[in-house]
Amino acid sequence: MAGAVFVLTHRPDDAQPVAGVTFLSCDVAEAVRIGPEAAGGKNLEVFSPTIGRQLLERGPIDEIDLHIAPVLLGDGIRLFDRPGGVPVRLELLNGGDRSAAVDVRYRPVATG
Repeated sequence: MAGAVFVLTHRPDDAQPVAGVTFLSCDVAEAVRIGPEAAGGKNLEVFSPTIGRQLLERGPIDEIDLHIAPVLLGDGIRLFDRPGGVPVRLELLNGGDRSAAVDVRYRPVATG
């Protein structure tokens, strides 16, 4: 990862200073204004399901890059968890049929 790193937090006073990281305590809309300016025309990447959901609801996301890892996490936050919300349809940007589902098959690996 290269470029500026911003962490949006409700508790910036609790954050330990880290070189190259700027802690923001603002509304997600303000962070969306700050982020693209800092990216200088390059991609702005969001690594948070809760912030990603808020941005999807507000409309400033133009692409979603999903990475599927062969592991099922036992805990965590869903990418787009909004009970009662409307579906967000996605269009495939690479490959043939842009509306096609992408199927991936894995087999559980025994541990121990």
